[in-house]
Amino acid sequence: MGSSNEPPLLLKALAALAPELPDGVEIVPIGAPQYEEAAHPLRYVKAAQSIEMDEHPLLALRRKKDASICVGMRLLKEGAIDAFVSAGNTGALVSSAKMILSTLPGILRPALLALMPTKKNPLAVLDVGANVQGKATHLVQFALIGAAYSKARGIPKPSIGILNIGSEALKGTSELRLAYRELKHFKNAPFEFAGNIEGTSVFDGNVDVLVTDGFTGNIFLKTAEGIASLILDRVNAHIPREELEKLRPQVNDLQRHLHYAEYPGALLAGVKGIVIKCHGYSTPQAFVNGVKEAVRLASENFIQILQNKLDQFHIRRLKSE
Repeated sequence: MGSSNEPPLLLKALAALAPELPDGVEIVPIGAPQYEEAAHPLRYVKAAQSIEMDEHPLLALRRKKDASICVGMRLLKEGAIDAFVSAGNTGALVSSAKMILSTLPGILRPALLALMPTKKNPLAVLDVGANVQGKATHLVQFALIGAAYSKARGIPKPSIGILNIGSEALKGTSELRLAYRELKHFKNAPFEFAGNIEGTSVFDGNVDVLVTDGFTGNIFLKTAEGIASLILDRVNAHIPREELEKLRPQVNDLQRHLHYAEYPGALLAGVKGIVIKCHGYSTPQAFVNGVKEAVRLASENFIQILQNKLDQFHIRRLKSE
């Protein structure tokens, strides 16, 4: 519930996906009672309420205890499901995860982590929307979460950069400058600190993790998506069909790298459970890809691996933010 797509469209896509999943993996849609029939043959969990995109997250969570997001989080907390995927209200999703699941030990705030294509390997960007503002302490923890995530993906010593308006150490806000100093002088760092990264250099692929606050990160992500969409649109609009067919392998490769609508969404990293946030305007295929990513993370026992990596970094819980 809460997606720009009508629930029956998403349910149809999920029903088509179900037979392709490994044995023992079950998709459990959670939504309004009127869509139960459209969910056949999937096991459907009815939620009496849903939170709309324009509702205030905290007020909605207080008033709508039986919203689909809350029902899903409680099922995840209870262990009745192993992962939760949503294209609903981001603020409500993040707030409910913090309240119901709680954060991993030592983590003050979770961050939305999205993988973005570069000239080299995929780049983990966080935060892309869970926190509008972030103090230096939060940014440092995002860096550690990103490093742990990258190590879990097989990168021995990830390279960390801070998204900033210039590469010099004194650039940016006071919080960015403080985060720069803390990361640069981090004792026994489990990462290589690459310093500040300007927007023009992000897609060179010289870092594995890019750290920013959720406000900047969300604008950066959506701007990149918009430019990618523009490029694909112009390619298809201005190259004659006959020429386009000759270039089909190259165009398909470009589409694989730039078609953000097909990406699986962002991982809410730092909470005690696998939560995937898809765009509200994600296509049914993108939503399906979010489910596939959730299945992969659950099958790899990702949360325990992430916690183990963070424990190795000796993160201490701060008494206040």
